[in-house]
Amino acid sequence: MVDIIKRFLASGFGLIILAALIFSFADILIKSLSSSFTATQIGFIRFVLGGFILWPTLYSRGISLRGNQTGILILRGLFGTLSFFYLIKSIAMIPLANAMVLFYTFPLFVTLFSFLLFRAAIEKGEILLIGVGLVGIYILMNPNFHSLHKGYFFGLLSSCLGGMAMVFIHKARQTNDPFIIYFYFCLVGGILCFPFFIQSFRLPDVQHWIPLVSVALMLLVGQVLMNHGLKFCKASEGSLMMMSEVVFAGIGGVLIFKDPVTPHFLVGALLIVGSGVGLNLMSRRSRHSPAS
Repeated sequence: MVDIIKRFLASGFGLIILAALIFSFADILIKSLSSSFTATQIGFIRFVLGGFILWPTLYSRGISLRGNQTGILILRGLFGTLSFFYLIKSIAMIPLANAMVLFYTFPLFVTLFSFLLFRAAIEKGEILLIGVGLVGIYILMNPNFHSLHKGYFFGLLSSCLGGMAMVFIHKARQTNDPFIIYFYFCLVGGILCFPFFIQSFRLPDVQHWIPLVSVALMLLVGQVLMNHGLKFCKASEGSLMMMSEVVFAGIGGVLIFKDPVTPHFLVGALLIVGSGVGLNLMSRRSRHSPAS
């Protein structure tokens, strides 16, 4: 059994599934903390702790803090921070599963922004899948729009900003180590959150410090596991496996927060996740085509 587990983790898929599971635990903690802390307070603790842990790692690996393409690194940090901020807002306002499904619409925005910013080729099948995803978003957010909650808008905005961050990650990864990319994410995020953190600062008690620190550590460990797992499998395959976070977080939302599971949620989620899977598969196929 131990050998089977080792082989599963070494394949990369096990590491990414484990990362998705850890991210889902962090999502659950964030939702429980959102009633006591603002998004900027949760974010500031995450960014500061992540930066302090990464700093000696970068020094020991001889990685310059300046990085390469500094502007791209800063933009990745900016869009990633805003995406995380709005994801926390969404998680606090609507059922956890709904927030995570909306967040995982980011492959639609990655495809769109790659085309608009870098003129990446876009196929007819990708346009069709984007349309399927948009239909899924419409169904999930409320077919009649009679009681549209702004938490759904925040979830979609988080996905849009996250898609932009993913585009800049892809660009930055060409000349930068994954650690320096994540360090700039923490650096930019810490700077942006600091004024809001100070403005509403209050010293948390031990009961709250433990989950706050746990969230920061989980997100850092999950990021490292995901990056390491991507060394052993293709990015498109890793993206597909990361979508399991939706399942894990959804189960947690139902069991812990008693989130409802409605028919229009199931249909919308199926269309959104299906479109994301299709876009990833098409991306993988285009990279393996003879013309590429």
